[in-house]
Amino acid sequence: MSNEFGYIGTAKPTQAVKSNSGVFSVNEHKELIEDEKILSFGQLELIQTQTVSSAVCDFTALQESTYDIHFFTFTDVHIGSQTEFGYRLSNDGGSSFETTYRFGNTRLIADAGHAERVSTGQDSARLCGDIDAAAHSLANGYLYLHNAGDSATNTFSNSHMVFEDFQDIGAMEYGGQQYNTVERNNAIRFGAGTGVTALTSATISLYGIKRYS
Repeated sequence: MSNEFGYIGTAKPTQAVKSNSGVFSVNEHKELIEDEKILSFGQLELIQTQTVSSAVCDFTALQESTYDIHFFTFTDVHIGSQTEFGYRLSNDGGSSFETTYRFGNTRLIADAGHAERVSTGQDSARLCGDIDAAAHSLANGYLYLHNAGDSATNTFSNSHMVFEDFQDIGAMEYGGQQYNTVERNNAIRFGAGTGVTALTSATISLYGIKRYS
């Protein structure tokens, strides 16, 4: 690939990370971003997409040394009985998953106003609740996971989910979650109920948010 974008003549300076100048064409700008020679903060980089059926959804390769922030998308999460949807973290690559989480969520239901869902010691981090087994009772949304690779701080997350509840009413739930132990986390499990058991079905994607150093 050329490193002499945006210049004419014979004296063309070399492009480098954090040192790009000149006038770039649209195609040159695109190529420089793809080759990581021009800053593009917040770029999403797909790590893995999983579609599960009658199973939990485990991501055991977070690449937490590369990414400070992870982004998850949830598509058509379906649960076999009326319960909640949440996650657990692991410090051993998914051999075991930890308990004891804090969360503070607000839930809005179309015909019932809003209510808090809070805990200082639940066995899983709640993302939303009261989905049931009806075929149309599905949850969709996203989650940001922060500092999973930092052994000196807690792992935090913030989420936003939309769904149809067990009474067939549209609803949403958003909030923040925290794993109570200060340690490095390198895997995550999504599932049903406070025990994070099998989901009926779901498609979940994991992205890393690109950083520059």
